[in-house]
Amino acid sequence: MLACAVILAKVNILGYWWENPMPYQQTPKGLKSIRAEDCGVCHVEIYREWKTSTHAHALKDLQFQAEMAKSPKTSWLCLNCHTPLLNQVENVAVDVRNRSASDPVLTKNPRADAVLRNEAVTCAVCHVKDGYVVGPYGNTGAPHPTMRDEKLLTVDTCAACHQATAAYTDTLVCTFDTAAEWKESPYAKQGRGCSSCHMPAVNRPLVAGGPVRTTRRHSFGGGMIPKTPGQPATGNRSGLTVEILTASRNANSLNIPVRLKNAYAGHKLPTGDPERHIRIEVDLINDGKVMETRSLRIGQQWEWWPKARRIADTRLKPLQERTETLKFAAGKASPRTRIRVTVTNVRMTEEAAKFHHLTGKYPLEAQVQRFERALIVSPATQSREQSGLK
Repeated sequence: MLACAVILAKVNILGYWWENPMPYQQTPKGLKSIRAEDCGVCHVEIYREWKTSTHAHALKDLQFQAEMAKSPKTSWLCLNCHTPLLNQVENVAVDVRNRSASDPVLTKNPRADAVLRNEAVTCAVCHVKDGYVVGPYGNTGAPHPTMRDEKLLTVDTCAACHQATAAYTDTLVCTFDTAAEWKESPYAKQGRGCSSCHMPAVNRPLVAGGPVRTTRRHSFGGGMIPKTPGQPATGNRSGLTVEILTASRNANSLNIPVRLKNAYAGHKLPTGDPERHIRIEVDLINDGKVMETRSLRIGQQWEWWPKARRIADTRLKPLQERTETLKFAAGKASPRTRIRVTVTNVRMTEEAAKFHHLTGKYPLEAQVQRFERALIVSPATQSREQSGLK
C-alpha cells in the first residue's frame, strides 16, 4: 500500500516536470477500459487516424528504441513522454541516487497495463481525467461521463511533452524546445496554437450515426516522414517555401539566388529532434540531363562528445525569410536550361542510422516538394559579360 501511495505522488527528483509520468487514471463508468482499441469501437474514424500517427508509434519507434538501448539507465526519463500515463509505466522512478539521472530508484507499478503501454501516446493521455472523458463539448449523451475541457486544444497540452530542455550530464541533454519557439512567434499573439495545423478541423460525426460536429483530425501530421517502411507519410504540406529568383552571371560563375521562407510552421523549421534537417537540392538541367547540382541544409548541427553542444543552427523562425545564393559553373547554362528543386525532410543521416543499426530498417527521409522552372538570367549581367565588363 505504501508503494502504491508513493508512485501516485509527484516526486521532485531533479526539478523537471517530465521526470514524472502523468497521474494514474481510472476507467470512467460505462467503459471497458481506457485502451485506444476500446475507444475505437465507437470512435472508428478517429481511432483509424490515430493509428497512423507518430503518437501511436512513439514507443515502438526504432530510433527511440535504439536510443534507449544505448542508454538504458536513463530510459525512465524518456518513457515519461513516450508512455505518459502512470497506468503505462512498469517501473516508476521515485528518486535518484547521488543526484544522477543514471542511477534511479525504481518502484514496481502493480497497476501497469502492458497493452496500454504499447499504445504509447494513447487516447487517454489527453482525453481521460478524474473519471471523465474530456473533450471540446462536454455533454454529448455519451454512454460514459463527459466533461468539457477548454484547455485541451491549447499549447500547454502539447508542451507537456514537446517542451523539454535540460542538461543532466555533459552528454545527456534534452533539446525539445517547440513550445517556446511557438511562444516567440507571431502565431502566439494571434492565438493560433498547435492544433491549428496538426489537428485540422473537420465536420463529421464523433461516432457512427451521431450528429455532425466540428471535430479534429487525429493523425497529428508533422515531419511527413513515415515511421515504418512502406507506410504512407502522414503530414500536412511542407512548412517551407522555396523560390528561385533571377540569376546573375559573371565570367566565373552563374549565381542563382534561392529564397527560403518558413511560411507555414508555427515553430522553427525543422523543430524537435536535433538530428532532423531539411535538404534542398537545386539541379541545373540541359535537355533533360543534370549538368550540376548544389544543395542547402536547414537544421541544427551538434557535437555530442566530449560535451554536447550545438555548433550551428540554420533553422528558420516562423515567417522568417532568407536568401541563399548558389554558384554554378558559368559555362553550364544555355537558353534552354531549366532548374529543378527537390526538398527532402530528413530524420537522420545515413551515418547516424548505421551507428544505431537502423540501415535499411527505418525510413530516414521523405521528399516533400519537387518543381521545375526555366532559368532566368538578368539581362544586365549577360550584357555586361558580353561587353567584357566585370
